[in-house]
Amino acid sequence: GYRDSYTLSSLGFRLGLVASAFGCPCSCSFCCVSSLTGGRYLPHSVETVIADIRALGDIPVIRLVDANTFGDPRHAERLARGIAAAGIRKNLVADVRPDTVVRHPELLRLWKEAGLRSVVVGFEEISDDVLASWGKGSSVAVNDEAVSILRELGITIVGDFIVSPDYDEARFDALERHVAGRRIDLPILSVLTPIPGHPLHAAMADRIVLHDLDYYTFTNAVVPTRLDEKRFYERYAGLIRAFHSKAKL
Repeated sequence: GYRDSYTLSSLGFRLGLVASAFGCPCSCSFCCVSSLTGGRYLPHSVETVIADIRALGDIPVIRLVDANTFGDPRHAERLARGIAAAGIRKNLVADVRPDTVVRHPELLRLWKEAGLRSVVVGFEEISDDVLASWGKGSSVAVNDEAVSILRELGITIVGDFIVSPDYDEARFDALERHVAGRRIDLPILSVLTPIPGHPLHAAMADRIVLHDLDYYTFTNAVVPTRLDEKRFYERYAGLIRAFHSKAKL
């Protein structure tokens, strides 16, 4: 059937997509997810999520497509217990904040037992000052502790980092060293992008030179880059190649 077309071709396995929640209780300045629900976190019932997973039949990998699967830790605990009690045996992939990992390591252990194979973690930046300015509610130390906990649990780490158009050579070098010095299985780089209708867009409005939304893919700088534009993309692409050369999921 058509589901056989849903694959991660580079890794060779079939993938199913299931939503367990919508929205996010956090309000990071670079992210528009919270504003989509007025700051509310709207989890699906455990029964609904289990039914959706079962509907995918023998699909071996389930990607929970929530922006933050663990936005309500109590609900996340009920969901993990429900999946385990239902006898579901899948490889699960979910999004989690680093501070959630640090505050609730036992919750991640429970999810590991329920089938959690990989997590997508928004580390975002390597500077405490930048993290604070974005309202991330985390720090480099917290990020590092989250990595340690996840490694101990044997959960694969997909780490999200945001590259600002303001990056110069030194900041690209620092990011490369930072990621190389940590055991992040698959680093993902996006370019800081101000989404229309979001406060970051208003804050950067006078700098925006690309208004065509076709370019708002989180891989294009829509404001002028500090480096020569060609050099910026050379460094950006070079880091992606370097980070992905030994990546795993």
